[in-house]
This record gives sequence, structure tokens and C-alpha cells, in this order.
Amino acid sequence: MTKKPAAIVLCQVLTGFSTAKNLAAAGIEVHAVSFSKNEPIHFSRHFKQIKLVSKKNDEDFIIEWLINYAQKLGNLPVVIPTSDTHALMLAKHYERLSPYCRLSTTSYENLWSIISKGDLYAFADKAGVDVIPAIHEPNLEQLEAWSTLNPAPYFLKPFYEKVAGCALTAKNLILNNREDLLAYVAEHGTKALIIQRMINGGDGYIFDCYGLCDASGQAVTMASHRRWRQNPPNVGTTTYGEIPGYPETLKESILFENTSKLLSVIKHHGVFGIEWLQDRETGKLYLIDFNARPFSSIGHLTACGLNLPLLAYQELTDEDISSVEKRPRLKHSLWIDVLRDLQSLRERHALHQISYTEWIRSLFSCRHFAYWDWSDPGPGIYRSWQIASMLTCFVWKKIKP
Repeated sequence: MTKKPAAIVLCQVLTGFSTAKNLAAAGIEVHAVSFSKNEPIHFSRHFKQIKLVSKKNDEDFIIEWLINYAQKLGNLPVVIPTSDTHALMLAKHYERLSPYCRLSTTSYENLWSIISKGDLYAFADKAGVDVIPAIHEPNLEQLEAWSTLNPAPYFLKPFYEKVAGCALTAKNLILNNREDLLAYVAEHGTKALIIQRMINGGDGYIFDCYGLCDASGQAVTMASHRRWRQNPPNVGTTTYGEIPGYPETLKESILFENTSKLLSVIKHHGVFGIEWLQDRETGKLYLIDFNARPFSSIGHLTACGLNLPLLAYQELTDEDISSVEKRPRLKHSLWIDVLRDLQSLRERHALHQISYTEWIRSLFSCRHFAYWDWSDPGPGIYRSWQIASMLTCFVWKKIKP
């Protein structure tokens, strides 16, 4: 029997860990490339660890390393990125890499159009999908005119996390009035920056459509996810989520319909996570973001019955996935990343969104946790130590005279 190709996962925090874990659990030989220190992934026993911490910003080195490592492994291993930076890097060097490994065929130009948001929203307009009013990299004069027509508050975010040239190093920033917006831009500029109106959505009203597109850009399968809590609250990444994301089938069908419209004009190949905001007052869905790669809740999705990393691997290795259901019936469950959820608890409590008792109660409603798995306890134990350390510091600051 011919040996299956290995998988090389370029790991970034939870997304990388979950992607590598889901592949390894399916019997794939996984080589996990880590670019960070002190991550739970380093304590897993399910895959080979490669640490390139000192080379995380050296694109030329990473590409040369990938070529050499893929040649060493042989049999055209599958390479899966778990961040926008690495997805763009692989697409940029596709011609150099493709003789030695298998990877998404989404072109660099198309991927950049998706990630930079400006063209993404143009695609959405073409597809007849609603988007939140936004402006991208405006000069001050353009912003003055736009902000006159679009009242505060405003939501600022980089094209993608850690994009070069953007003064906003955080994931996002909220400004509550026009004067603060204009002052911020006058001081910092708008390189690689998106400025949006804040729509009344936030935690509990952010939905994701998760899925996989084949090399022709056709959706193979889709599933829904609801973000009940995020870090930071209302505007961050999921810390407490639910799958399926909609209790009512009709609303879920609207999510899938909008996603299908968008995918019809965007030729993406691989895993995707498309983020939507539902206006609390009107119920209208607005496109927010398109992650053209795995996402932090991908392990939650696998636990509910849909292993997207495995499907992506099978599609890239020409396995038959025609029997995969377009809208699979998934097991219902709630999921939490305890440490990141704790990090936003004080702020959430101050906003009167949740009491400490309600938060503790919510833990018992979860059936899946970001890092805990009894078959591979190392990451969960390390994460628990991180949580204990954080709580100890918090208590010490409270009691210290």
C-alpha cells in the first residue's frame, strides 16, 4: 500500500494547534512548524515539532526550508497555512513550491484581494451581499467627506493582523466620535487600514460560515457557528462559541445563501471561515471578513462532526470527497477557550454583560475545550498552568497592600 503524503502545518497559536491535531487524529503524519515560544502545541505528542521561532519573519528562509523539507519527506507533502501572512507567502511563491509539495491554488492576487478587504467588499457588492459601510486607506480629505456621511462610532482594523506598514498593531480599535477618528488618522495615517461604521451587533450576533472550496472554487461543504463571546468583547476572536450557529433552520439557510453568493464571485481554493454580523434591530446580515485559511474554532467544528483540515488534505491529495454532504447535520455543542475568555471577563463584567456566577455556570455547559483532550493531555496541562498563573497574579494584585 502506498504511503500517504505527510502534512506540513505552518502553525499560529490555537489555529495551528487545532489544524495539526485534527490531521493527526485522522492518521496523517503531521509536521507542525511553530513560530512562537511557550505555546501549548509544544507539549503535544501527536506530531513532529519543528521550531522556527528565530526565522518567523524571514520569508526567504521559510520558503527555502519548505522546499528542502518537502524534498526530504518526498511524496509531495501537503502544506497548510494557519495565518493570513503565511497564506499570502505560499501563494506568492506557488511556482517555486508546487514542484515539491501540494498547496492551495488560490493566486496571490486573488488572495490579497480577499484579505485586504477593499476588493472583498467590491466582490460582495457584485454578488448582491450587504457590507458594512467602510473606507480603505483614505487620505484625510477623503475621510473627512466619508465621516460626514457616516456617523460614529467607528471600527478600525488592519488588512490582516501584523500587516506591514500599518500603525495599528492591535487587532482593532474603536473610536467613539468623528474628532477622535480624524485626529488618529492625522497622527498615524491609514496605511493598510480599514475604517468601518459600527453596526449594532457584537457578541451573540456574529456568525461564521465555515467550509471548504475545491480547486474550481466550488463549495464542497458548509457549516454555521455563533460567537457568543469574543476577546476583546464584541469585536475580537471567538472565546465561547456554538455549533450549529443558528437554532432556526431558516436563518441558517440565509447564512448559507449569502455565503454561496459571495463564493460565486470569489475563486478561493481551500478552507474558509466567512464572518457575518447580524444587525440586532433589523436582522440584516452584513459581511465582515473572509478568512481564506483555517480559523481558531476549527477544532470545535471537528468535534461536532466536520473535519475540514482532513477534507482539505484529501482534496489536495486527489481523494474522492464527492460523498461529503453540502450541509451536514452536525452534533450540537458549546466550546470555550478558557484562558482567552478569562482575559476579557473583567471588561465583560464591567459592561454588565455577564456575572462571575454566570461565567462559571457557562463552563459547565461546554462539551469541548480549546486545548483539553484526554488522549493528548500535554497541551491542556500547560494551558491550565497558564490559567493558574494568570489567576494567581490577579489575586496577588488584589491582596497586595
